[in-house]
Amino acid sequence: MANNKKYVELLWAEKYDKFSVDSRQDIVDKERKPVEKPNLPFQVVETINKPRLKDIENGLFDPTQLYPQNEYPENYPKDWKNLLIWGDNKLVMSSLIKQGWAGKINLIYIDPPFFTGADFTIRTRIGDEQVEKEPSIIEERAYKDTWSGGIASYLRYMYERLVLMRELLAENGSIYVHLDWHVGHYVKVMMDEIFGYENFRNEIVVSRVKKSDPNIKRFNVATDILLFYSKTSEVTFNFIPFKKLEKEYWHSLDAPGQGEPRIFFGKELSPPPGRHWMWDQKKIDKAIQEGKLRLNQNTGRPVYLVSGGRPQFLDSNWSDIPSYSF
Repeated sequence: MANNKKYVELLWAEKYDKFSVDSRQDIVDKERKPVEKPNLPFQVVETINKPRLKDIENGLFDPTQLYPQNEYPENYPKDWKNLLIWGDNKLVMSSLIKQGWAGKINLIYIDPPFFTGADFTIRTRIGDEQVEKEPSIIEERAYKDTWSGGIASYLRYMYERLVLMRELLAENGSIYVHLDWHVGHYVKVMMDEIFGYENFRNEIVVSRVKKSDPNIKRFNVATDILLFYSKTSEVTFNFIPFKKLEKEYWHSLDAPGQGEPRIFFGKELSPPPGRHWMWDQKKIDKAIQEGKLRLNQNTGRPVYLVSGGRPQFLDSNWSDIPSYSF
């Protein structure tokens, strides 16, 4: 490792059980802490059945919101449809791996703590008295973004879980990790190590409108990030246009070469010297009839409409999520 000049690694306290360094303080021998993988049984607490026909008839439920069962993928495990598991995600993921789900998850999205130091304990006021909801052990861990061991304890927490997530992902799977400026840069380096730098796809910037504070000596933070990684280069990614640009684009009908004159709007026009008309007469007549061909007002040459608008594909700047503004 010391001889690999391309190797990069993020270190934190207690990442390794044992390690030794050479005279240049390079780590030459190390023993990584194994990620524990207990196998705990899942217990059904509550089952929500499909809406009753009476509820649909009375307009209390929109049946189009149900995904049709005849379109489920082949061999889809219907017992796992819409399953919500309550518990420590590290224990849940290790149990899923032990129960045969390694390499079978196509998409993972996580919104972990941001290492803000904030306490999200639920407090409310009843009359003149303030009441605090006593959190369970799981809620204590999930909603208190405080770390007694500093950033090293946070990185241990994230590392153990990201390792399990990679094992759960299918070969064509993707993972999105939602963070902000506090530790996004640390987790990016960590994910390069776990998933491979070559499998980093995007850093997506998500706008969040916050109240301006004139008392802070820095720019007000107005963005979060999503780190998008795949497990391998065989990632499944559906590139879907999300809108069309309404501006019309007209292109010249002539191209390099030699060609004969054509009839445009009842008048014979020859192509410019060293050029030819790209379309035959039949296609020209059809385009004129459909309003997709006209004469340029300045040059008098025919130009054609490429389309009524060009598709614009989703990019990495997400600035139009109003529900995320506050």
